[in-house]
Amino acid sequence: MITALVADDDASSANVMRELLENTGKIRVIGEASDGTQCLRMCAEMPPDALFLDIRMPRVSGIEVAERVMAMPDPPVVAFITGHDHFAVKAFELAAVDYVVKSLDLDEFQARLSVTVDRVERALERRDESVADLRDRITAIARELADMKRPGREALRIPVKDYDEGTVRLLDPSELVYAERRDRRVVLCTEDQEFPTYFTIDRLEHRLSEMGFVRANPGALVNMAYIGHMIPNGDGSYDVILTDPAGTTITASRSRARALLDSFQP
Repeated sequence: MITALVADDDASSANVMRELLENTGKIRVIGEASDGTQCLRMCAEMPPDALFLDIRMPRVSGIEVAERVMAMPDPPVVAFITGHDHFAVKAFELAAVDYVVKSLDLDEFQARLSVTVDRVERALERRDESVADLRDRITAIARELADMKRPGREALRIPVKDYDEGTVRLLDPSELVYAERRDRRVVLCTEDQEFPTYFTIDRLEHRLSEMGFVRANPGALVNMAYIGHMIPNGDGSYDVILTDPAGTTITASRSRARALLDSFQP
């Protein structure tokens, strides 16, 4: 039987989670924490096999709890069970085995938690060999993020969630064809994959402008190495034709087109 702690500042939500987890027949919940500080104390006093965390909790957040428990000698497997869907990339950067958004439909929630418990079970089976690997991954990501934030350092790689593989991938900017804002997300596009992210175009431009990336319009950033040709539209804007397999076309706005053309000047 897998021992588990549940951390959620909503007592009723924690009770529901306990019941649904124990319904799987594989989990025994040994404690419930109402905030991150209490959760860390309970992890130290009665180390669980698995930790089911909400993200937003008072005092210490679920993300911070995960960061700290991964530094323990024998850390629990972590899964995030939360009402917020916009922390997924950060959660997977911390090597969480799953990220579940709570559902009001208990049958649906039960089914989703059953999948999560199966993932926890498989992770525990591999724990001896995976703990060192998980730490290495977290250390590598932390170093990459530190490098990206350090003044005067160019961006080396960009952490993105690979939904096909269920892993965090460190994307080399040279693989990136263009970045484009779609609704409330910015999608990073390589020749054969797309990665939805929570980066902003402004932030990416700041990181990548010295690596050959140019702003085509307020919502798009283009790798100059992939620009094949530019077609004027007659109103001052240009259609920028890229050399990726899809032959993507990005419109360069009138205000950006001149700067884009100038960037090709020796």
